[in-house]
Amino acid sequence: MQPHDFPSLIIVITTFSLLEAAIESENIRGAFQSIDPRQIEAGQSIGMTRRQNLHRIIIPQVLSVAIPLFLNVFLKNIKGLSLAFTVGVVDILAQARYAAALSYRYLESYIAAALVYWLICGVLQMIFNRVELKLQFGETRRQGV
Repeated sequence: MQPHDFPSLIIVITTFSLLEAAIESENIRGAFQSIDPRQIEAGQSIGMTRRQNLHRIIIPQVLSVAIPLFLNVFLKNIKGLSLAFTVGVVDILAQARYAAALSYRYLESYIAAALVYWLICGVLQMIFNRVELKLQFGETRRQGV
């Protein structure tokens, strides 16, 4: 099989998946290391099982640290996917270039592409803000505040 026989989309998905898997594994490891071991010991001292400790102490704290990191990864991927155009996958900016080349309206095409990027990033930001608020609200409710 020749390299040009592979679909470009498969190459892009595989490349970005492997890259982000490495980065996210470090983010998740860092989130787990951010938990104070004394909190886990406190849960064990009051008779919590390992599963209860994980469900009530560890996961809520890990998620509150990891959610902003996940948002950054999503935003970086949206911006980074324009590199996929180098192997033939057409993204938002490439579509804007094509439209501009056909109509000679470069400014309008690039503004439209910027608005699409802004809209996607804004929607992701709102989703992650809501998730983060729910996590923070759940954490304060569990602490009895």
